[in-house]
Amino acid sequence: MKILAWPAYANTTGNPYNRLLSDALEAQGVDVHEFTPERALKGRYDLWHMHWPDDVLSYPSTARAAGMMSAVLALMAWARIRGTRIVWTVHDLGPHDNYHPLLERIFWNGFIPQVDGFISLSATGREMARAQHPMLNETPSKVVPHGHYRAAYPDPIPRAEGREALGLESDMPVILYIGRIRPYKNVGRLIRAFKTMDRPKARLVVAGNPVDGSLRESLQYVAASDPRVRLDLRFIPPDLVPTYMAATDLVALPYDNVLHSGAALLALSFNRPVMVPARGAMRELQEYVGSQWVHTFDGRLLASKLSEGLNWAMHTPRDSEAPLDLFGWDVLAERTIDLYRQVLQTRG
Repeated sequence: MKILAWPAYANTTGNPYNRLLSDALEAQGVDVHEFTPERALKGRYDLWHMHWPDDVLSYPSTARAAGMMSAVLALMAWARIRGTRIVWTVHDLGPHDNYHPLLERIFWNGFIPQVDGFISLSATGREMARAQHPMLNETPSKVVPHGHYRAAYPDPIPRAEGREALGLESDMPVILYIGRIRPYKNVGRLIRAFKTMDRPKARLVVAGNPVDGSLRESLQYVAASDPRVRLDLRFIPPDLVPTYMAATDLVALPYDNVLHSGAALLALSFNRPVMVPARGAMRELQEYVGSQWVHTFDGRLLASKLSEGLNWAMHTPRDSEAPLDLFGWDVLAERTIDLYRQVLQTRG
């Protein structure tokens, strides 16, 4: 089985998800090739597996977004004429930065009819995708959860070592946000909620790279008046992730709009309890791993909810490791290949 993956390995430095999936597929005999326009035009592939295809709409320039959209839709049509089938993994149900509402409608109207099979990271996500795009009700599909990151980063380190490296005292309650910072992730709201929380010894650490300079300046302004808030606004190299994870009591992800979360799986991969909004598939994640590992909150993140989450993280009994057997990449690769075979058998 020969597939074209978009991406397969190209985004390894930002998110190892695709590398881990591609490696697991290769280990089970699938021939995985990195997407390029030339390969889509000239190559012969059984399947083209697409992740985040709506990223073509992430350009602020309308002309560039329209050009990229048209090119992708045309490549899809050409590939299907030549016998390649299209599989889409539904990570999200639309771009987080919605610059072009009209183009987005045009894109989905052209994209969905060309999808021959789709994968969702959760049962919730599959039903939401079908509700938003009814044509998918007749399309082969499979639920394949987001895999864990235990093999993608250095091993966890002791709590004391992490605290010492970051200059944090052992008795300080520590909340961590880690990952790429975009407006919809509400890191500014997290900082404001923390600032009004009556916990003098608590610390908030924000580690991640803002998507633009304006967001960076906004976070620096909000955090400047509270010495309990520490910012590390850059891409966090993989060898530093275990340090941040070891030092924290709670990973807080106050997203405004979330379907699935790789950052939540990253926290659980390091056996850190995580706090997420009760939206998208977050309750489903809680059911998978247990309420002692995933704490959800409703509505806006307030100081009272953040304090409640911190108390939960520090005082709830839990095992030393989060139960992530369902998120092993070998298992997920098998389920992905099952969907590939189903699509190829129904192509006619």
